[in-house]
Amino acid sequence: MSPPDSPTINYFSMLRLTQQTGLKSKSDSIHSAPASPISAEPESYFPSVPAPAPASRPKRRFTLPISRNRLPSTFEMDPTAVDGIVPIALVQGVPMLKISSKKMKQVIIRLNNGGISWSSKKDNTVSISEVRDLRLGQPPSDTYNSSRWITIVYVRGNQWKVLHMVALTDEIYNLWVQTLKSLVSVTLDRHVADVTPADPDLIWIRQLWPIGSKVIDRQKAEALCTQIGLQIPDPVAKTIDGVLDMSTFHQLIKDCQTRPDIAKIHSELSEDGRLDASRVNQFLKDTQKLTDTEAVFEKFKRDGEDHWTLASLTEFLCSADNTANMSQDMTHPIQHYFISSSHNTYLVGEQWRGESTVEGYIRVLLAGCRCVEMDVQTGDLEPVVYHRKTLTSSVSVRDICRAVNQYAFVASPYPVIISAEIHCSFEQQNRLVTILKEVFGDRLITAPLTGECTDLPSPEHLKNRIMFKAKPPKPEPKSPKLLPSPDSATSSTESDSGFARLTRRLSIQGKTEKPDAFSPQLAELLVYTTGVKYKGFSKLNEYETKEQFSVSERTAAKIVKENKADWVKHNFNHISRVYPRGTRLTSSNYDPTVAWSAGCQLVALNWQTLDEATLLNHAMFHASNGYVLKPLALRQKVQEIPTRYRIKIQVISGQRMPLSPDLYVEATLKPTSHYSSWSSASSTSSSSLYESPPSSPTFRRTRISNGVTLNPNWNEMISFELTIPPSSLILNFLHLEIKNRQNGLIAQWIRPLSLTPKGYHHLPLYDPMMSRFVFATLFTKIDIDILGSGST
Repeated sequence: MSPPDSPTINYFSMLRLTQQTGLKSKSDSIHSAPASPISAEPESYFPSVPAPAPASRPKRRFTLPISRNRLPSTFEMDPTAVDGIVPIALVQGVPMLKISSKKMKQVIIRLNNGGISWSSKKDNTVSISEVRDLRLGQPPSDTYNSSRWITIVYVRGNQWKVLHMVALTDEIYNLWVQTLKSLVSVTLDRHVADVTPADPDLIWIRQLWPIGSKVIDRQKAEALCTQIGLQIPDPVAKTIDGVLDMSTFHQLIKDCQTRPDIAKIHSELSEDGRLDASRVNQFLKDTQKLTDTEAVFEKFKRDGEDHWTLASLTEFLCSADNTANMSQDMTHPIQHYFISSSHNTYLVGEQWRGESTVEGYIRVLLAGCRCVEMDVQTGDLEPVVYHRKTLTSSVSVRDICRAVNQYAFVASPYPVIISAEIHCSFEQQNRLVTILKEVFGDRLITAPLTGECTDLPSPEHLKNRIMFKAKPPKPEPKSPKLLPSPDSATSSTESDSGFARLTRRLSIQGKTEKPDAFSPQLAELLVYTTGVKYKGFSKLNEYETKEQFSVSERTAAKIVKENKADWVKHNFNHISRVYPRGTRLTSSNYDPTVAWSAGCQLVALNWQTLDEATLLNHAMFHASNGYVLKPLALRQKVQEIPTRYRIKIQVISGQRMPLSPDLYVEATLKPTSHYSSWSSASSTSSSSLYESPPSSPTFRRTRISNGVTLNPNWNEMISFELTIPPSSLILNFLHLEIKNRQNGLIAQWIRPLSLTPKGYHHLPLYDPMMSRFVFATLFTKIDIDILGSGST
């Protein structure tokens, strides 16, 4: 039987062609970029992290064609560029290998006018302002490792895109790396891995500074300050003498940015006397809810002082020490954790026509995802992955496994689960086993860690291990026999796009009367992760410890409605998984909190779509290594009494906000009773799926801060009350959004109530695509008080 589809020619295939043509480059060095420490605060929903150190096993190499094009003779800096940091060689353009999912082509790539450009019929420019990540010397997998590989991750509208290119010489590669890092540092206000941000004020000073001017007079300096809402204090104004160059103006801006909000807090705390060690420790414990306060006072006390000055308090409130230590016990059985999970990981677009690529795996793994998905189909020689009976392209299983192996443990050391749907032939199932063992080696779980599997091991015991999950394919009804046209039947590689691809798949799959048997070799890999069909929770249908069922959101909604208590109990000792219903053709998502409320560990979402569901998922697994310990009531049987809570948010001020007029803050408790796509899958109203709807409206707004200002001031109190069991604090989220009427959402912050920092904090802000701003913060004071039981 012919395979249902041939894989799309991807950049790995193209790179193999360079080997076959015998084009060599002796100067190529093959290695991965060294690992570097990971920030405790992720920069982005899809952060870029340097790849791990190269594995000890030999790697396959590829060779690059040597360009005969001459490079520009001069490498002097471009005097018209920002700070003159763009070399003329890059302004004029250098030959590079540009690599896409279908082909590899040598093109001239330039860096000028604030963007990267090349000759193409469409979409041939990437603005530096759109860049969100740089992966340098990090190919998408270790199949081919070039030390000159450059991946630029950028945003276009609401979509994440990538530009892959390879420099032909070490000199050009180093030139690109230096220049890209410098440009991003001085022009971008988002976090980018391995890029040290420039001074925060320089970014907008460069935007406002008159073009071609070396100096400005006092009147112009005052006008520029007014544009961003800064007033020049009289003592500072007296120091202005004559004209100002950029460095002098830069210092002026620093002197103008005072913190009267913190001065007021310091004054209130000092009413009964100086902030000595006793008063500071009381403040840290009672207001900031910190437990480890032993060395904090001494660390921020000024030399020669026996108390905290205003400068001491300001420095502390802006420091990492003003964060509660929320370390997590990782020694519980793995079923006791919520696990960050992805659905259709191979897609970077809509599930009926999106492109299948290893980039999807890289992106979610670097963001801490611990469960990825593969739909394994029969390929020409080896199995491939694509969404069957759709227009999606395909990618080889081997390339996916290599990408997973390279990036699985960069963001987190804890285990990765590959959840696979097996639709390939018996022969290719055995081939799949060979690929898994060859690529993952000792990382792959092939036998119980300690004898018989009586209980599931902990994430700690499974560190740096990969588990494979699958279940035998079920018999499928015949698909409609859409015969391919003579033209498309001549070669499966002539057209691998659009309806020709779908017609070919439906025609081949429609001929299948019975599925192939499940390979015993593949079954041996299902040590802790044997997929089974959901059979309900009666005593006649007992599940083994290692057996896991997966249900669609529709079935999950029905279980929550009719058998929630049984599902919660089942999840004490077993893992279960929920995935989006198949009719979500645009890869939209469902509300994950309902499945979480039943203790479901693997709530798989379409990460390629950034919506409210993925926003909640980001908040749940923020800085968690991909595993979050479930509340006690979802790990064992305990009696809980609904409790009344009051959430108070004092919205004080913003710091170094994106320059936008008329900002206000909107606070929301999520998910609101109106937001639940589960209601469409059940006749029950959405509010009845929760223990108790909030007892007050779920959003509030501050007043508008008029005009444009870097540092808006609100100083307003917002409060909510709700009645829920204590275990549900982790399933209700506080979402703070900075908005204006002209542009809508400008910046945001979201966390579960149980993980919301208490006291005074500078909350890190994210843009609408969940990329973290480098400098922008929202200064707040948050308190969560217990008012009593729900019955009082």
